[in-house]
This record gives sequence, structure tokens and C-alpha cells, in this order.
Amino acid sequence: MAVVAMGLAAAVRLAGQLVGGGTAWPFVIGIGAVLVILVAIYAGLNASARALVRRVAAQRPTATVALVVPATSMAATAARLGVDPGLIRADGSRYAAVAILPDRVELWAGKGQEPHWWVPRTRDGVTVEHTQIGGVTTDALCIAAGDEDEEIVVRAVPVPVWLDVLRARRQAAMEQLVRDLGQDPARILGNAS
Repeated sequence: MAVVAMGLAAAVRLAGQLVGGGTAWPFVIGIGAVLVILVAIYAGLNASARALVRRVAAQRPTATVALVVPATSMAATAARLGVDPGLIRADGSRYAAVAILPDRVELWAGKGQEPHWWVPRTRDGVTVEHTQIGGVTTDALCIAAGDEDEEIVVRAVPVPVWLDVLRARRQAAMEQLVRDLGQDPARILGNAS
């Protein structure tokens, strides 16, 4: 990261010499550099997220696969189940995927070839709850079959991931995940939709 910052500083200085000074050029070049960095970050996140979804779909060809962010509470569940804490982070900084099969819902994260855990599908096992994901309180889906170790609490993420900044796209992804789980979004999400 330091090399990138030094490179940007050198580019700003060189550009300033080429255009002959002025007061606006550092600001314009700085904004351009920030945009380039953001595009690179989102491109990397999107490629990683799509690779995760493709890998899960390859392992579970009959499943519907959705990109999600696990709720903060899922980090504690993962720790109890012996899942690597780097895969399900309490700060909400890592994407995961759910594979929806006829008899269960699996949670996948990282580069593993097997799900980290799963919960049985039940008729009334999908609810919406207001929960923490990182430092943000938001609506998430709780897919549950019983006790705390038998639940998956996630917020759906649209693909490409940069659409996650748009509330309408986040909401559409949540509604699609509810439909994929065989439920009615109007009934499950209610006022959240």
C-alpha cells in the first residue's frame, strides 16, 4: 500500500509540473486516483465473490447459490463450531455463500470444498431480524431449525457487489433470497421490503 501511495504522490507531482501549477490540479488528480483505487478494490471484491459463488455452484450443481454477508453473531457460532475465525468475521468484511438445497441450507466461505455448516430447511424456518453486520444495524434473514447452532443469519448481497451501495439493489437481493428459500417476500420481509 505504501508503494501505491508513493507512486500516486509521484504521479501528482509529475502532473503538476506538466500542467504548470495551478491550485486545482492536485485536487483533480487526487480525486482521479481515489476513483482508480475504488474501481480496483470493487473489481477485486467482485471477482472474489463471483469465484465463491461459482465454486459452490460447482460443488452443489442442484442448489440455488446466493452471495451473502454473515451477521456479526455468526462469528461466535462459527467459533463454537470450530470454523476458522478468518472465514466468518464479526466485522462483516468477508462474503460468504448459501447453497439452498431441498432439505438444507449450507453456509460456505473462503476456499473450502465443503460447507462450514448447514441447517435443515423447515416450513417456517425463515424470519427477518434486525441485527448487526460489522458496525451497521440492518435487516438480515435468519434461517433456523432450532437452537443457535442451527441457524444461519445473513444479508443477501447483489452481484456485482458494487450494487450493494444501492438500497433498492440490496432489497431486491433480499427478496430474491427469500423466494429462493421458497417463501413469500411480502410475508417474510413485511415492512423491511
